[in-house]
Amino acid sequence: MSENDKFVHDGNEFEIRTAIIDGRHCVKIFLNGEVVSPTYSVDFETHADYFAQHRDSLIDNLKEIAKTDIENGMYFKA
Repeated sequence: MSENDKFVHDGNEFEIRTAIIDGRHCVKIFLNGEVVSPTYSVDFETHADYFAQHRDSLIDNLKEIAKTDIENGMYFKA
């Protein structure tokens, strides 16, 4: 799995990337091709259990948390 979403904040275009790394669904944010966020992640089993109970994606939730952190100014400067 690999998806990229873009959004603009304070005149900068950020990219949210998702990927599977070491058996985990991972979300990172990039600015100008450089990582500017921590890795937000969830393991497969937890994601599957959560989806079975709530019919909602933890990956989507992680993407929203990462985006909100950027909007609140919490990111590494590229």
